[in-house]
Amino acid sequence: MSAPEQFRYPSRAVMKDYAQAATGALIFGAPLILAGGNIYVATIFGAIVLMFVTFGWSTWRRHRSVICVTDEGIWSEGARTAALRWTDVRQIELRYFATRRGRGRSERDGGDSWMQLKLTGDRVAIRIDSSIEGFDRLARRIGRAAQEFDLGATPTTKVNFAAIGAAPDPSWAKQA
Repeated sequence: MSAPEQFRYPSRAVMKDYAQAATGALIFGAPLILAGGNIYVATIFGAIVLMFVTFGWSTWRRHRSVICVTDEGIWSEGARTAALRWTDVRQIELRYFATRRGRGRSERDGGDSWMQLKLTGDRVAIRIDSSIEGFDRLARRIGRAAQEFDLGATPTTKVNFAAIGAAPDPSWAKQA
């Protein structure tokens, strides 16, 4: 078995999310505290605060995650663990998300767009954001495994792999 290559989310990549979660919880938590027993205000602001706290929790989980890849499979360690052998992967999705303002520019280029890679097996899914260190290298590694093990990938996913230079070869990206 080959030594696993590890990928982590750097602190700089999640600090903005931590700040947004804390700011939102504080801004909407203050009226919640001052509601003085008004059930309607408490319900509305409580739900909003809960949303920001949940976002902070998911950011913490992502920050603690380590993605490991070998020739045999991929797994995540940290706050949530999941593992998939390449032969158990049923679907790969590489999705591109862009805000209107940042369309066409990735977060690494100062834009607001990002990519999410999702590998799905039986009752297991591993999601990886493009803010992880070495995302391009990780995507190339997964692209090679997708071709080698004939893993399920949609035409859009194949085009996205090709767009970031992670398609194992041009013929794979053109197969529908």
